Amino acid sequence: MTTILHEKAKEGSTYGIKVEFTEKSDPSDLVGTPFTPNSGLKWSLKDRAGNEVNSKTDISIDPAESVVIVLSGDDLALAGGPTRRYVTVEGTYNGVLGNNLPIVDEVSFPIQNLKGQP
Repeated sequence: MTTILHEKAKEGSTYGIKVEFTEKSDPSDLVGTPFTPNSGLKWSLKDRAGNEVNSKTDISIDPAESVVIVLSGDDLALAGGPTRRYVTVEGTYNGVLGNNLPIVDEVSFPIQNLKGQP
């Protein structure tokens, strides 16, 4: 399920997205147990139509229990396009439920169109 952020990124500026990795081995677990993903973790940036934005596809992430993906400049340019972007994170992890389990998740965020930007 896509996580929807409501804090707007400013067009052409800088925006950080914190990604935290937790495993819920029991449905009653409300918080989950933090874990560090395996190597090969990556992220991609797309627009509402699923088009790649600013050549940001399969960008490597150093595995950690939490990481910050920093977007800036042309990552947040609108040029008449949609005002919402999507960051997808993919990889694998070893946990209570098994080894080399897939991680796929997505976050969506709005971009504020600024009159002073192209």
